[in-house]
Amino acid sequence: MVNNKANTKGIRFSALAIAGPIAASCLLLFTAPALAQQEGQLTASFTAEQAAQGGRVYEEQCATCHGYNLEGFELAPSLSGNFFSRRWGDKTVDGLAANLRRMPPTRPGGLSPQVNAQLLAFILQNNGVEAGATALPEALADLAGLTIPAQPLVDQPFTPRVVGYATNGPVVPHSRLDQLTPVSNAMLLNPPADDWLVWRRTHENLGHSPLDQINKDNVDDLRVAWTWALPSGANMMTPIVHDGVLFAYSSGDVVQAIDGVSGDLLWSYQRPLSGDKRPDSKKGVAIYEDKIIVATSDIHLLALDSKTGRLIWDHEIETNNETDHTIKSAPMVVNGKAIFGLTGQRAVAGGNFIVAVDLESGEEAWRFYTIARPDEAGGNSWNDLPLEARTGGSVWTPGSYDAELNLLYFGPAPTYDTDALRVLASAPNITTDALYTNSTIALNADTGELVWHYQHMRNDQLDHDWAFERQIMTLPVNGEMRKVVVTGGKEAIFEAMDAATGDYLFSIDLDMQNVITEIDSRSGEKTLSQAAIPVPGQVLAGLSLNGICPDALGARNMQSTSFNPNSGILYIPMQDTCVNNLTGERWQKYPNPAEDNLWGMVKAVDMKTREVLWTERQFAPPASGNLTTDGGLLFTGSIDRWFKAVDQNNGEALWRQRLDNSPSSYPITYRVDGKQYVAVATNPGSFHANGMERTAGITNPPTGASLWVFALPD
Repeated sequence: MVNNKANTKGIRFSALAIAGPIAASCLLLFTAPALAQQEGQLTASFTAEQAAQGGRVYEEQCATCHGYNLEGFELAPSLSGNFFSRRWGDKTVDGLAANLRRMPPTRPGGLSPQVNAQLLAFILQNNGVEAGATALPEALADLAGLTIPAQPLVDQPFTPRVVGYATNGPVVPHSRLDQLTPVSNAMLLNPPADDWLVWRRTHENLGHSPLDQINKDNVDDLRVAWTWALPSGANMMTPIVHDGVLFAYSSGDVVQAIDGVSGDLLWSYQRPLSGDKRPDSKKGVAIYEDKIIVATSDIHLLALDSKTGRLIWDHEIETNNETDHTIKSAPMVVNGKAIFGLTGQRAVAGGNFIVAVDLESGEEAWRFYTIARPDEAGGNSWNDLPLEARTGGSVWTPGSYDAELNLLYFGPAPTYDTDALRVLASAPNITTDALYTNSTIALNADTGELVWHYQHMRNDQLDHDWAFERQIMTLPVNGEMRKVVVTGGKEAIFEAMDAATGDYLFSIDLDMQNVITEIDSRSGEKTLSQAAIPVPGQVLAGLSLNGICPDALGARNMQSTSFNPNSGILYIPMQDTCVNNLTGERWQKYPNPAEDNLWGMVKAVDMKTREVLWTERQFAPPASGNLTTDGGLLFTGSIDRWFKAVDQNNGEALWRQRLDNSPSSYPITYRVDGKQYVAVATNPGSFHANGMERTAGITNPPTGASLWVFALPD
């Protein structure tokens, strides 16, 4: 375990600037430093025609990432308001213009100087600068003498909004809340079939429910039971359900308790965010005893009373004054501790960490840094870089937990400064492996100490994360039943390690990549194609190399797999991203004209035999995680707004419903008073969904989010 807290200032990025399991292309407008204002400089000026032209270009080229009102989505920063003024107010225009020239993400520098000037004019107009008679110049040298005037910061104070009880009198809870019982550690380890208490229902992260009231014979009768409008914005929310109460965590850091049968609001809490902290997408909340555990966008951990929404305690996570940390995953509760990881998209030097907070005291119990420190185990794997130059190790996904071994399993993401790892340093005993990126790490749940690690991909230069769910299964391996940890990376290669020791057991390559040419059957060591190894200083067009498959969105991404422990079959949502980013031509390992324009798919893999049982292709890429049930159904959602139930045996669609937006979240199922429900959230802000929308030519609403709940008619 690493206990020291590093100074994480002074990050440097390579020209590649890749970020996390989803590419940081839309972040580039704010990665380079701006120049300070000099005396005698003039305020930027532009014509109304320039701004109007820029507005049209913005809507066509930029709005999908940065929002139709410049508000920002997911990883793409806001281009207006306090966020913009703090970064660019009283700075010269050439700094902003230089960043703009890195756009669009798939073709940096692809816009003409005239179009860049028009876009600059549109952005300035939307930040309080008035149009005039003088056109904004196109050359950077001419822009260096012009200043972006700082706008007064808009004070938007607000207090936590809590409804559902009297703040000045006795609490009068709803009758459903009256029946809410405390959630014990034992319940979290073995959740009641009716409840959904953990991100993927159990700590094994299987995404499977034993409920079977809704099954293959009657799913065609499935109907909308109720819907609930959610705050619009990026979120990948997974509701949790206990004793018939559903807890939703939405964009804007809004927590709501909802009657799981009627859809009535029971209470609501909104976290006040100050300064330029934007709400981040998160996968949900946790529940323990009488508390709802909430990780916030300003890097706090809260405990709310589960019956009232009242704040019990508020713990600020120490980040050494870094402001670019975010929390994407839902907390997991193990042995009375809330445990979760942080991400760092840009300037979080020294990497990220996993932290445990004691739920009685609200104080930090331990933390583990996902970037090996120079003087600790694995510290020589960073090419002799000083700590402040080591970046990455983001933790995007909740961990899994094995109670018998008392081990937590997490998957840190790659580094973001890849160029620094392309030439091996001359110092002795140095490697460029970059631990613990792209690894499965096993931590002692009580102390946070590292028990074992297995690195799936060393020195990842292509943003091909192995940062997704770790699933705990019992499988036959060489004639012996073994408890294993299974995970898959963006290349759609899935690997199994022994849960106790981390010993490599096997790999399954689903033929969606051309990066890895060979996998050693004894160690899992991978041999890369020479075409997939960038040379020093090489800039990757569109965050990928030409002809390399998959691209940075991956053949699989944040949409989680589901595993039916009864059948031993793993269901994997995938997308075909084998597209040359410069020519638009599609590459396939095994070309099949019948699969043209079928971007999305689900593959069913028998984990006992490691064979693909069936593949069901479709036009739209997947948007949601998968959910399997004992009713023989697989629930899955796609970017074109369809939510479906398919037959686990063959992938045949048995029921489907068109939703209001992309279901870029994780569906669940629960039961109240003997009746089974299925729920899924929609939202407009998933970077992955937006990226695949462009690839497949799908247009979804730019705003709007809802919670959809389905049930069989009475």
